[in-house]
Amino acid sequence: MSIQTNILVIGSGTWGTAIANLLAENNHNVYLNSIENSVIDDINFNRKNSKYFPEIILNKNLRAGADLITNVDLVFIVVPSNAIYQLFSKISQLNFSKDCIFVICSKGFEHKNLNLISDAFEKITNRKNYAVLSGPNFAIEVANKVPSITSVASFDENIAKKVINILDNEYFKAQFHPDPRTAEICGIVKNILAIGCGIVDGLNLGVNTKSALLVKGVNEIQKLCNAIKANDDLENPAGFGDIFLTCSSTKSRNNSLGLLIAKGLKPDPNTTYEGANSAKLIVEFAKKYNLKLDLCEQINKIIHGKYSLNEIKENIITAILS
Repeated sequence: MSIQTNILVIGSGTWGTAIANLLAENNHNVYLNSIENSVIDDINFNRKNSKYFPEIILNKNLRAGADLITNVDLVFIVVPSNAIYQLFSKISQLNFSKDCIFVICSKGFEHKNLNLISDAFEKITNRKNYAVLSGPNFAIEVANKVPSITSVASFDENIAKKVINILDNEYFKAQFHPDPRTAEICGIVKNILAIGCGIVDGLNLGVNTKSALLVKGVNEIQKLCNAIKANDDLENPAGFGDIFLTCSSTKSRNNSLGLLIAKGLKPDPNTTYEGANSAKLIVEFAKKYNLKLDLCEQINKIIHGKYSLNEIKENIITAILS
């Protein structure tokens, strides 16, 4: 077990709470920042986040509050992508140590300028001490201590090793990847592919078709990686691992969205479907590099358009087999 570290986790949703509790279980001092007073009180007085994990007792090393404390060694960023620009702007004005390491756990794009989140972090905060955490990690399973792996991606292997050291325990193992942009592209596109897989399942198109969709999707991920000169190796937790997890299980909100679309049902207005936002943005991002992503473009049209179920079926098959 690593020595005790002071850690700030920003974002008290399912993944933020799961990460914060994992770190607290590893005997670190963890402060979970939340914008919800009810969640703060629940954690501090009941050692629970009943909104997301009603059955789980949180570790005593975890406390919560509304302030962004700065006397910490590491900061884990676990907020929705649409809040990233505002958060990074705020971080740029705060007095974090120059040695503080930031770990980006959010997936998607920084919306204001259509940047990858790691690129936005560097541009807005003028800091290079960061890594991206991404992998096949359902929050509820991590919270329940199910054996899991993840990727910690950074251009600086020493930074990644420090993050890995504070994460690793008997049920959670992190692996180094040399390019955070690869992890981010995978994290964005796999949510879009999960929606596509849900559509395929909902239309009863079969496993052959779903496999074909994933082959096409992996090809589009690699095209994007090559376009931005990122590492295109997907044989890692953030690549193949996270694609498999998100696309194969209805525990994935994005996969469930695809099922709803294929059945002609409306999505839950209170649920954040990151893949639906990313589908719009990935098309615009690809245009900057003169890329045409047939599958991602078609899934985006299906999500945000008005099509009959027969048209959805015809369009998704055409995109997969093109």
